[in-house]
Amino acid sequence: MTNKKFPYILCLFLIIPLSGAMASPQEIAIVSLKVGECELTVESNEKWQTLRLRAHHPKYKGCHITRDDMLLALEGAFSKTDSPKIEGNYSSLFIGRLIDYPWLSQYLATVAHHDPGWDFKKGKPAAIDINKYVSQVLFKKELIAQIEASLAKGGYRILGVTVEKVLVGGFREVPLYQGKIFSGKVPYDAMVWFRLKKN
Repeated sequence: MTNKKFPYILCLFLIIPLSGAMASPQEIAIVSLKVGECELTVESNEKWQTLRLRAHHPKYKGCHITRDDMLLALEGAFSKTDSPKIEGNYSSLFIGRLIDYPWLSQYLATVAHHDPGWDFKKGKPAAIDINKYVSQVLFKKELIAQIEASLAKGGYRILGVTVEKVLVGGFREVPLYQGKIFSGKVPYDAMVWFRLKKN
């Protein structure tokens, strides 16, 4: 998504500040975006100097956050000038489970399937730890550049990606996937942190 589209998208969505009462005592909600039945909130933890992008469904169902919605919420938080806002120096952005963001889950699955470094028959990397493998895929420049563009107004860049609890399965398990159903197993879900550095 280009920056030229943001003014138009901002007209379609209302980004509103939330009171800290909706988060834990140490977390402050910076902005919230309504996405269908889900709510996408950027929260800051002042004690640990970390950020969280939380996708919440009131009926405990999964959320399907598009790329544009994710980037819009992040840009809204990182460019916000009124309180509450992102202040200080944050070390990471936790986005939760990858399956809440089908575009990221699909990216991971398709890259892995076509990568000779991934053994799709065994469902694991050929030579390295699976967490390290998924971290490397999600840290590819073509993907990170899109997310970093939304953090730029806050002066942040992404130093790396950390993951845990990687799930592996067939393409039928990849959320909202509509492409060719390839054989074999691929990674499609994980808990994901983007490691941040302020310029």
